[in-house]
Amino acid sequence: MTNFIFENTWEENEEAIRTKKLAIIPVGSTEQHGPALPVGTDWIIAQYLAEMVGKRTDKGLVTPVIPFGHALYHADFPGTMAVSQTTLTAYVSEVCQQLISYGFTHFLFINGHGGNNNALYDVGQQLRLQNIPAANIQWFEVAGDLDSKWGLIGHGDITETSVMMHIAPDTVKVERAHIPENQKIGNIKLLDLHRGEFEGAGVYLNLRTRDVSKTGDLIEHGHSSGVDYSRSAADASAELGREVCEAVVDYMLRFIDEFVEFQFEYQK
Repeated sequence: MTNFIFENTWEENEEAIRTKKLAIIPVGSTEQHGPALPVGTDWIIAQYLAEMVGKRTDKGLVTPVIPFGHALYHADFPGTMAVSQTTLTAYVSEVCQQLISYGFTHFLFINGHGGNNNALYDVGQQLRLQNIPAANIQWFEVAGDLDSKWGLIGHGDITETSVMMHIAPDTVKVERAHIPENQKIGNIKLLDLHRGEFEGAGVYLNLRTRDVSKTGDLIEHGHSSGVDYSRSAADASAELGREVCEAVVDYMLRFIDEFVEFQFEYQK
């Protein structure tokens, strides 16, 4: 018997769920990541982190990865396979309801793609109505909070490239990596594909990746503050990726120990 639902028989899962009430669900996306990284980057990273957590925790079981996310704005680049937020919300929600029927009482989403956040929030709100705690950990956000030098500076950047060099080096075309150059959108500073800044005040935007990048990778000033935006993905290394992954996994394990004890004081 393992901590991975997909490796166990149904009888082994039935036994495991008696004591392991946390479902760990890696969620990613299949989307373009510029000229150096594969379209599976987001789900490959989410799956890897979940596997590392699953090998070290005695509190939960890991599900198969959900490889499709909400990333329709990347769909102008071949290989991207995205779903709507409505579809993702419904899909994840039905997975959770099935797991609840087996006895799971807590849910942790290990998220590899920022575009999934609204859907995962909606799922969490539905679970709250059932008095089921749910948490969403976005690995790159945690990495930047743990150490500012790991903070993302954009899509397909040095941190993301380094993590992929550690996890799946054969998929990385590091010789094609570079510092992304966003196409100008006037005097509007791009924070991400959905937010900008003009004269110091924030504005919401509705952009597709092709609107600002010919290569798919881009700088997103809203990810991190106080980081060096001149860092090139060409300087990525497997060693940096290993450091990031180890720190994020250690954080997740500490969080899990705390989270599984959490219960809602106010019950619906």
